[in-house]
Parts: sequence; C-alpha cells; structure tokens
Amino acid sequence: MSTEPVETVRHGPVQRAAARVYEKGGWPVIALEDGTGFTVEVEGTDGSWSALAITDDDVDRFVFYSLSPVDPAPERWPAMAELLHRINHGLVSAAFEFDHDTGEARLRTGIELITLPRQVLEDDDLLDAIVNDLSAANVEIFDRYLTGLVAVSLGAEPAEVVAAIEADPDDD
Repeated sequence: MSTEPVETVRHGPVQRAAARVYEKGGWPVIALEDGTGFTVEVEGTDGSWSALAITDDDVDRFVFYSLSPVDPAPERWPAMAELLHRINHGLVSAAFEFDHDTGEARLRTGIELITLPRQVLEDDDLLDAIVNDLSAANVEIFDRYLTGLVAVSLGAEPAEVVAAIEADPDDD
C-alpha cells in the first residue's frame, strides 16, 4: 500500500477536514496514496494497534476503524464474536465488527453526510468537530476493550471479560 504525507492530500471537504484534524491534533497519520483516507498508528494505555480513517467524498462519508492487533485461533472465533456482541449491546456511537471468514475484529465509527444541506459540508468547524469526535471516540472505546480482546483470544470467557471491564471505574 503506497502512502504519502498528510499535507499533500486535499481532495473533497471530508478529506480536507480529516487532514486538518489530524495535523492540528498531532495524530500520527499517513495519507493513502489513492486519496481514500489515512492510516493511523495508535498507542493506547495497554497496547498499540493500527487504524484506518476512510474519507469518501463521493458520498460524503467518514468512517474510522480500529483494527484489532489480536489474531485469535479459529477455535476462539465464536468466543470473540460473542465478546464483540456483548460489548456492542451498550455502545451508542460505535460498533465492533467480526469477519467470520478471517477472524478479523475491528471497531467502526462513522457518519453519512450525503443527505445534509451542502452548506454543512462548507462549515469547516462543524466537519472538523465531527471527524475529531468520531476518531477520538473510536480510539477511546477500542482502548477500553483491547485487553478483553486479548483475554478472550487466549481463552477467557466473554461474559466474564465484559463484566470485569465494565465494572472497572477507571475505564469510564
């Protein structure tokens, strides 16, 4: 996958908003050469992972994915899917996804802006706030549950893992 520095990519309003937010916030991103977004290396409290910020200005869409660094054995896939389902039950602005063919787990936050009046896309402050909030929320949520992904991939029971994480007042 080819990449180029973030400052060289300035396609549509969603792409430009993401570039502004990541530059201003000092996010460690690299723009994808094809202009579809950015790769991000995230350092959380208990580990690191890769993320993708996808900017699709053809349909005015922004999506941020945190990609699990955990690669569970196929026999742990049902437990991982259960874990993600249990976590999703209380999430508002995000959803964990699980690929039943590959075992990949990821967290998605995103928004479709296509039905909004065009002047919304011309409001840099509003678009920047949307991109920043969705990106930051994703990282915060993924960081909270990363230890659970690891634990379940190593054999822990999903219900116990979620109960322990959600009972920890330091994770709120």
